[in-house]
Amino acid sequence: MQRSKFSVLLFSLCLVVGFNGFVHAEQKVQPSQIVKEYFQAIDERNWYLIPKLWVKDADMLGFIQQKQNQQEKNGFFGIKKAKVKYLKEVPYSYASQYLPTRYIENFKSPRVYYVGVDLKVYKEDQYALNGVNYYFVTTVLEDKKRKIIMQSIPPISSLIEDGYGFGTDDEKTYDKRRMKYLN
Repeated sequence: MQRSKFSVLLFSLCLVVGFNGFVHAEQKVQPSQIVKEYFQAIDERNWYLIPKLWVKDADMLGFIQQKQNQQEKNGFFGIKKAKVKYLKEVPYSYASQYLPTRYIENFKSPRVYYVGVDLKVYKEDQYALNGVNYYFVTTVLEDKKRKIIMQSIPPISSLIEDGYGFGTDDEKTYDKRRMKYLN
């Protein structure tokens, strides 16, 4: 009798521990998920989620609350649709040559994602074109949570030459397409 109680108790304990491990594995979020959430928030016009995804110093809430930015469709307000098409992590040691690292130095564990986002914009400019746009989205740890610290446009032709490109036709012409808006 004691032996069967012990077996049932041991079996129950194994189930609980095993189930707990499964739940934790399910809840673990990939670090790149924040990049997807960010562009999904833009696509869904969920403006008040965006500041939660960025580091506090970025003052994204201040940008969102400025009526002029909304009216003139500045920044992400100028985007009608946004869908992540391509996403990969690029080694920070490589990407840092294209980033103003003074903003990143005060944070831990920087990670850089090279992302291709299919955009539909109200008006094309040097920061956003209709079609797939390519960005670096840099994340860091803030209060033990992964947050975005920066979105920038790296020299795409250099990434392609160095083997970090996605290999798409529109990626190969992206720098050239942007150039007409740089002057």
